Order: sequence, then structure tokens, then C-alpha cells
Amino acid sequence: MKQSLWITCLFAVALCQSELSGQAPASPKPEANPLLQFKPLNKGDSVLSLLPEGGLWVDLSRKWVIADGEICLREGPLEMFACPQGTKEHESVVSVKSPARFVHAALLAIGAKTGSPVKFDPEYISASGSVIDVICVWKDEKGKIQTIAAQQWISKGRSKKTLGHAWVFAGSGFWKEASTGKQRYYGDDGSLICVSNFPTATMDIAVESTKDNNFLEYHANAAKVPEVRTPVRLILVNRPGEVTKQEPKALASDAEIFTQVKKWAEQIEMPKATQTPPKEEPTDEKAS
Repeated sequence: MKQSLWITCLFAVALCQSELSGQAPASPKPEANPLLQFKPLNKGDSVLSLLPEGGLWVDLSRKWVIADGEICLREGPLEMFACPQGTKEHESVVSVKSPARFVHAALLAIGAKTGSPVKFDPEYISASGSVIDVICVWKDEKGKIQTIAAQQWISKGRSKKTLGHAWVFAGSGFWKEASTGKQRYYGDDGSLICVSNFPTATMDIAVESTKDNNFLEYHANAAKVPEVRTPVRLILVNRPGEVTKQEPKALASDAEIFTQVKKWAEQIEMPKATQTPPKEEPTDEKAS
């Protein structure tokens, strides 16, 4: 494991704890169906929790970022796929527990590289950066684990076509608050995972997509999106060898990563007594 990954993660943990400790807890929401809730991840040598109350983890061995949230919209036009809670729920499918800046730090920890957010002046230049695949994990009404590419929850207009593009790690940016002098992260305004192009986006699609409310191109795909308030676990995966590729395509539906994520999620939800310990890697020891 590279030392830089540990440094990035530890920095993120310290930042989260220093900024979030001392804040008044949010008003509790009515509990969703407990059958649909996820177990928290067990912290260990390769799994770090980046929020004091859980909800954002880095799995350094798998090179995944795991962000918990819930369905906040099933129908209607979209500017984002996912936003931090309390921001853009009226135009996002999923709201996540973590501020966008901590997701940014977590992506750096798994080796993702920022590119540049979209530019419009003097000409349109699409967002760039490492390609990040987003896989949604949730439980159906029987408590069975389901997985799907995030693009399948987004329809193009009111057609049956779904989003065909992957996201890139554009990286958003910072601005200084005039009244306090504090630096603020643009993506915390809601633009975490976007489907309309925003210069503030943490993750964006590398193809032109208007943010004009009268011409929004993408909608929530009500035929596939679970009910509002259904807990969702987003798995963010840095696609190997795909850095700043022009208009990267969404994963194929039969990609091996879906099987890997489903098995991993099912293992977490098993009772502890039935969980299978990880297999030890064989060692190449020579006979003396």
C-alpha cells in the first residue's frame, strides 16, 4: 500500500472529525423500513471510516469509495444524480450523508486523479478526469441485495433510453467566503455527481448537457428507481487505465464488477456467525 494513500485518508479523517465535531446533530428522520437498512462497514487495516457517525468509507484493498444515502426522487428532471443531504434533493435521485469535499478526498485516496471542471467561455470544453464508475446497492422488499449501474436510474428525456456516459472526476474547486475568510468547497452546494454540466461539479459527464431548467435532458427513471427513502449504498470505482478519456461510456450490464459488488454486499449483511473469513493468499516459500 502506498504511503500517500494512507496520508490522504488520515488527512480526510482528521478534517472530517475536526469540522463535524461540535456541530449540533441533525433532527432525526422517521426510521425507514429496518429490513432495508445496511450494516456499517467494519473498520480495519484496509477499511477507513471518514465520517464520525459512518456513511463514508474507503476500502483501500479494493480501491473503492463507499457512500451511504437514500433515494430522494423517483420522477422529474435532473441536474445531479447524487447530492449531499440538505442540498439539491429536488433534482437528484440519491442524497448521500457525506459532504462532497470528503467524497473528493476519498477518491484521491483510491488513486483517482482530478482533471478540470467544464468550461463554457470562450468555448465549451468538457469536464475531464479519472473515469469513476458508480454502482448502486439496495435491498428489495424482501431484504435481498440488488445492484445496478447508476446510469440505469437516469433516463434520457422521457424515452426509455438511459444515460450512456460514465462520470469523470472533475474535482470542483474552492472559493473564499467574504464574511469569514474561510475556504468553501463548491461541490458542497449539491453538485456531487452531475448529469448537467456544472463548473462546480465534483464528478460530471464529459459530454455537453445543459443546466437550463427549460431544457434539462435527463430525468429520474421511475421504472427502475426504488421507492423514496430506500437506503442506497453507492460504490465509486476508479476505472483502471481510463484517465481523462473523451466521452467515456457507461459500464456494460454484464461487467464483472457487478458480481464482485453483490457478493461483497451480501457478505457484509450475513450474520457474523455465518460470515466466511477472507482466504489467505498463498506464500511462495522455498523448501530449505
